[in-house]
Amino acid sequence: MLACVLLATSLSLAIDHAALIEQELNSHILPTLRSGSIDGNRPISMCGPSGSVPEGHSRSGNCPLNFVLSLSQRSLIQIRGSNSSIQLSVAAISGVSAPVTVSAQGVPDGTEILFAPASAKPSFSSTMTISTSDETPLGQFNITILANGGGLEKSAILSLLVVPIVHDIAIVSALIQQTATVGSIVVINTTVANYGSLPEAFELRGYANTTLVADLSVPKLAPAWIYASRLMWNTSGFSPGTYTVLVAIPPVQGELNLLDNNREAGKILLTQSPGSRPSPSPAASGGGPSFNYGRQLAIVAAIAEAAIVFLVVLRIKRQGSTGNPSAGPRKI
Repeated sequence: MLACVLLATSLSLAIDHAALIEQELNSHILPTLRSGSIDGNRPISMCGPSGSVPEGHSRSGNCPLNFVLSLSQRSLIQIRGSNSSIQLSVAAISGVSAPVTVSAQGVPDGTEILFAPASAKPSFSSTMTISTSDETPLGQFNITILANGGGLEKSAILSLLVVPIVHDIAIVSALIQQTATVGSIVVINTTVANYGSLPEAFELRGYANTTLVADLSVPKLAPAWIYASRLMWNTSGFSPGTYTVLVAIPPVQGELNLLDNNREAGKILLTQSPGSRPSPSPAASGGGPSFNYGRQLAIVAAIAEAAIVFLVVLRIKRQGSTGNPSAGPRKI
């Protein structure tokens, strides 16, 4: 009888313990499985983190596509009537790859934008060609570049500045030292800017009063760039004195504004170098060409004297032959 009581008590305790375990398990929230094409072997980490899936995407099936759109440059200056190209890239971040199409919005009138390729599966790069015409208005435009694919849309802004064709090379500054000695090298510091819209080749010249003393050819200067140069003036052979130095650029083809194509660098005083003397005059020389010149003068004088004597004798003889016939010869 005692054994039956002990067995019943143990059975009751076991049932109560099982009930407590069941209650504890029920208190946990278990995930609810859905029907569909879910791959049970796919790791959960293959999908993006919580909140990264765009609104409208379903978590059932494969992970949704996610990508990023970027441009090689965010601003562009373009001459009206010309073409330019920039690169864009569509890089996949997560999800199953699907075709993404790129396009442009906010394109100004008279302008065409083409993409090559216009659609592909990320990751990929595309060349965007911008063609303007004579009908394209001048000014700045914000063009929206769109990439659509897999139910997702990304965008980027390109700032396009359309400018007219302008040729304008200008001398911004020119400077020269105030004094130098004859025979030294004088440096003319000059800064040139391209205010136009096209690369330009030009020639830079330096003048002392009206004499060309230095020149330099610049093969190419890009728009909105400056060029610092040093013109070298060899003062050998110049007389001492004060000179006005001018820097000038001959007009480039199509240039209309010529007011900034020359600039005065300043005045410089050339002095004789210490210890130097003027060259001796030919009359003061004791030999060389001056000596030969004197000897030639003596020879000419002797010839002239002999010619005079000959003429005198000839005249006397003529007078004797035309005078008294009885008279005899006369001596001089």
